[in-house]
Amino acid sequence: GRLEESEKVADALCRERDALRVQLESLKDERARVSRVEGFEERFKEGVSIEYLRNVLIKYIETQDHAKLIPVFHTLLDFTPQEKQRLEAASRRLDATWNKP
Repeated sequence: GRLEESEKVADALCRERDALRVQLESLKDERARVSRVEGFEERFKEGVSIEYLRNVLIKYIETQDHAKLIPVFHTLLDFTPQEKQRLEAASRRLDATWNKP
């Protein structure tokens, strides 16, 4: 009867609400990515050159002390905290490899 129909409508509305929440989270993620890209564009307009970034990257690859350059990358590329942690963990692995006898 009416109760069953009301429950079906309520279930459908709950499913739709859940789908909208997933879409909202996706849009928030996309907005954050767009903001980061816009920030990169602005930073490069303000004088952070590809040449400077290139030189820092080369130095990072050549050096055994990666940890000192992570803050530079973090600043230049606006890493998220998670990305910074990933880079620091990779840096520790690289340093351990470099320091093997």
